[in-house]
Amino acid sequence: MLSYPRCGYTFFCMHSPHSIAWLPLLAVCAGCAASDPPVPTTHIQGNNQRSAMLTRLGDDMRRNGDPASALGIYLAASAAEPANAGVLQRMGTAFLAMNDAPRAEQAFRGALSSEPGDRIAQQGLALSLLAQGRAAEALPILKKLAAGSSDPGLLRAEGVALDMVGRPSEAQAVYRQALRLNPIDADLHGNLALSLALSGDAAGAMTEMQAAIAAPVPDPRQNANAVLVLALTGNDEAARVRGDATVGPAATEVLLARAQQAAAATDPRARAMAIGLLTGNAAGRPLSSTLLPTPASLTAPPGPETAAAPATAPPPTSALPQTPSGRLPSDPPSAAP
Repeated sequence: MLSYPRCGYTFFCMHSPHSIAWLPLLAVCAGCAASDPPVPTTHIQGNNQRSAMLTRLGDDMRRNGDPASALGIYLAASAAEPANAGVLQRMGTAFLAMNDAPRAEQAFRGALSSEPGDRIAQQGLALSLLAQGRAAEALPILKKLAAGSSDPGLLRAEGVALDMVGRPSEAQAVYRQALRLNPIDADLHGNLALSLALSGDAAGAMTEMQAAIAAPVPDPRQNANAVLVLALTGNDEAARVRGDATVGPAATEVLLARAQQAAAATDPRARAMAIGLLTGNAAGRPLSSTLLPTPASLTAPPGPETAAAPATAPPPTSALPQTPSGRLPSDPPSAAP
């Protein structure tokens, strides 16, 4: 399925918890004026140091896979230094990791109001818009950022946006460009497979889906994509068998229903929207978030480079059922890679 960056809720406030109401003063003599006392330099330095200390602590929590706790720390850091773009950017990334795209959007917009040229905040804003299904708004940002880029994750996001606005040929070209940079990326192969399936290229879709399933770094979330690709290419029974064995019967029914909606749609944009950026199961949680994993540039800096945590819990990680040849279990000849 079309899905996005690994990306309850803590109330998000962009303002300091301290608010002051200024009351007008009546002047009692000519030339009398009131002015704010200057903020002591030591107070400013103390706030900056506190913000930096809290930010480092939040980064450690996020790297350890606890974005909710990290968010609370970032909120405290923002209270100490409200206009700090780095803190706001980290808040946005934590909100994305918790699948709270609207609050992520506001955090990234706050960061950009302080640092308009911050590419990481621009990318985060685009991902949060895409996660809300606002691909038309995200696309111009992504195209500008991806121009000349060698970041496969950024190109993947651009491809998703192109698919979602009904431009599958351009999306497929972007996915292939990204695959030249990272030829064994399961997410890229899975996204290209979905795009080709939605365009009616069954053979190409099955080839790419097999590459996603057989990628050296396994990604169990591709099981959901495989169900969709099988169903979109007319292999409904194989899709049901595979889905029941991997993502479970309830999730499989949701996926098959989405595939039927996409098949009945009359134009590329409607087909992509029918599949959706995220496909929810009966509990309302996303089944997969393979399309837009949080890029390396949005992981917690500073510190050792680590892999981004998944935006949502993946579907059940049961072993992939394989035929003796390792191919997708589909009877029609088109299933062969």
